[in-house]
Amino acid sequence: MRRIGYTCCLAVMMAALLLGSVGCKANPLMASPAQAETDVKKLHREVLLLNLINGLELSADQMSFILEKAKEAQEIREEFEDRAEENVDETFEALSDLRATLMRGEDISPSLQERVHRLQNANRGLREEYEEEMTRLALEVKETLGEHQFYALERFVPCLIPPEGEARIGQAEGTAPAERALGRIREMPDPMFERRKEQVAQMALELARRHLPKGLIINEDEEKDRIISIFEEARAMSDVEFELEKTNLAQQLKSRYELPKLPSDVTVKIEGFLLDPLIVPLLEERLAIGE
Repeated sequence: MRRIGYTCCLAVMMAALLLGSVGCKANPLMASPAQAETDVKKLHREVLLLNLINGLELSADQMSFILEKAKEAQEIREEFEDRAEENVDETFEALSDLRATLMRGEDISPSLQERVHRLQNANRGLREEYEEEMTRLALEVKETLGEHQFYALERFVPCLIPPEGEARIGQAEGTAPAERALGRIREMPDPMFERRKEQVAQMALELARRHLPKGLIINEDEEKDRIISIFEEARAMSDVEFELEKTNLAQQLKSRYELPKLPSDVTVKIEGFLLDPLIVPLLEERLAIGE
């Protein structure tokens, strides 16, 4: 984040030097670094949403319906924000009293306990009511989508540049990269493979680390031996055998590092993406282009 802010600051300074002498009245590059960073985040989110819109191949009727529900979702958000603000002062006061009591090392009085519990329940109830309303809208949108669109939504992974082919809605998945790597390893002459197998296994291990939770401990020696054994198995196969088994071998390389996938609820993604406030102007523009 600090790097982005520094880059934005440089952009603003350069714009001032280049354009300040020509009497530019209003230039978006003259915004503060904080505003520029906000604009970048907004554009980033818009690109993700457009990838989803394009990947779902929504009809004009579907876009119009989603637009209507996204606007309704925004009205609900504003309503609940206003209702939540009504509790802010009282919650702040109760928490301040609780903090002061604990700071003095005193027992929490029954009246203060009652106040805190009452406000907790009120805020929790407000949140549950809000979530029920958003789920209702998400279910209404879900009713307008087809099976192929459910499939695409379940597998949607936000990205800036979607890959070509069937996975263009999100990040490329599958074993193809690992299969290509195994193919290159098979093509190495024996002396080169013997010299480089440890290095290549280490590179594979380091690449896998990027997708693992922080703090996860791996026995590097054992894992490199396991990876090298897969390399050697691939090299020992005939061309026909490798074509039949390469997907299985690639999966063996990946499986040790894959976390279990939880069942995906399409309504959660509908709420998170298709009811996003930023999708409203995007759909309005897309519908206007199609007229």
